[in-house]
Parts: sequence; C-alpha cells; structure tokens
Amino acid sequence: MANSLELNESAPNEQEAILVDPEVQTLMQQMVDQSSYSIHPKVDSKGISYPEIAAIFPNKTELETKDFLDNLVQAHVLNFKLLDKVILCPTCSSASVYSKYNCPRCSSFDIGKASIIEHIRCGYIGSLEKFRNNSQLVCPKCNGIVTEIEYRKIGTSFECNSCGSRFEAPKISHKCNSCDDVFTSREARYEPIFEYSLSEQTKKALAGGRIPLTSIATTLREKGYNVGIKADLVGKSGATHTFDIIARKDGKLVVAKFTFEPKEEDIIGLFAKKYDIDPTYTLLIALSPPSKEEEAVSRAYGVKILHSSANAPIGEQIVKLIEPTDI
Repeated sequence: MANSLELNESAPNEQEAILVDPEVQTLMQQMVDQSSYSIHPKVDSKGISYPEIAAIFPNKTELETKDFLDNLVQAHVLNFKLLDKVILCPTCSSASVYSKYNCPRCSSFDIGKASIIEHIRCGYIGSLEKFRNNSQLVCPKCNGIVTEIEYRKIGTSFECNSCGSRFEAPKISHKCNSCDDVFTSREARYEPIFEYSLSEQTKKALAGGRIPLTSIATTLREKGYNVGIKADLVGKSGATHTFDIIARKDGKLVVAKFTFEPKEEDIIGLFAKKYDIDPTYTLLIALSPPSKEEEAVSRAYGVKILHSSANAPIGEQIVKLIEPTDI
C-alpha cells in the first residue's frame, strides 16, 4: 500500500517522486477541498502571481513559485496553457508599464501622426496640418490655395514637433508606473503567462490515492469514528469487499468508494457490495459533480454521491450527511 498517491505502473518515476513531496500533497489536497483543479495567473503592478499558490505558500517568491510550477509540469503532474505574454519592468518586475513613442532623430516624445498629401500642381509633399491656413488649405511651397481636387493622399506618417523630421515608425520605449524606470524593448522582461491544470495521470492518481482519503479520514476520526482506508469487509455471502473508506461509530457503518468522475458502472458496482454488506450509508465520493442521469441512477440504487465542492470539504459533507446536527 502506497504512503501517498497510488500511481499507474507506467507513470514516470519523476512523477511518483514529486507526488510524495509534502508541498505537492498540500497543493493537491487544497485542490480537492476547493473543487478547483486549475491554477490561474494574476497580473498587476506587482508582476505575475498565482493566487492559488500564494494562498497555500504565502512566503514563496515569484521565482520560487515559477520553479515550483515548472517542476510539476516537467513531472507531468500539471499541464500548462500559454494565455498571453506581458511586458515587465526590468528593475522592479512590475507589470504596470506603458509605451512611449519617441522621435528616432532627437528622441523627443512630442510627436504626432500626420496625414501626408501632395499638391498636384507644384509637387510639394507635406503633412495636412502644414497646408491648413484657417479654413483653407494653402500650399507652403507655392502659396496657392489647394482645393480637394488639387491634392492627393500619399498616406500617413509620424512627424516630430521638436525637430520637424518625418518618419514611418517611432522609436518605442516603455515607462514603469511603479518605479519610473524608462527602458527599451531589448531591456524589457517579456514574460509568458500560463494557466495550469491537473494532467490526466494526476487525476487518476488522485482518484485512486490517499491524499483525499487521508483528509476525509481525519475529519471522521475527529467526530469519533473508527476509520479504515482501503479496508476490507466480509459480506453475508462470505465474500470479501474492499472499500476506499470504512467508518464505524455507535452502530453506524459508512462505506465509500472514491473516483474522479462518477460513472454508472461505479454506482452499480458499489450497489452490489452494499447489498451484501448492508451498511448504514453507501457513498460514492467524486472529485467532479455527477450528471443528472448519474444522480437518478444513484437514487435508484440507494447510493449517495458526494462530490468535491468549494462550499465544504468532502469530509465535512459526509459528517453533515450522517450526523446533520454536528455541522
């Protein structure tokens, strides 16, 4: 019997080793208790953070959190998805950054976007603003009044109000709102933002393993129950039946099977054991909620489905069901 999660024999040794790490087991337990199997990023003036990790390990730095998650990805405990990339200040790591356009000639920020036109009669090319004279357009070269049919649009460009130069693209720099540092794109930190979720291997390991079961057993023991994990009972037929959890107290017998996603075959299989054992409560504990069809089947067979929920840990749900006056 494993001390933590039971793993498929084909699972990588690296995954098996990392799953017994106390920090990883704490994270897995939190996911089960909160019924949340994803880790979401948060981007603010402090940089990139992961609130689910910070809530469990408040002293981890941004770098330590990144290394922690990277290790879980490498061990196939978590999958990751690239959501975006964000510019961070190279000095203070803040994501509160804005871009500045500067003249590539004199570096002035006093630049504007200009519509470029050509005076067909004399061939002068310049910004539309340079042609404006009150309510008319006057050519700066020949001083002739320019009507709509006497010029053509060339395109758009940038123009510097400090040195008068015109250019196709400005020089781009960034400024940090947190520390006022100004830096170029070469100096900026351009960091990926990932969302993490449990791998299928880890889901199977959780559904068959001891991390959720240990938490449930602890809650029941605190209520005075004698609890066995992965324990056996001999039925009326003489057959031996194994349950993920067996709990006894004051003549009550609670038996439970654990799964990640409840299925009809789980319910029927548990009913067969229930018929032979005749427990007070027969529970199918799932990490994801059942469908309406599965709920209907469970009611027909007298099997109660409890699923991981952000409202209450599974252990507390069991106590509320079997001892409703205690919670």
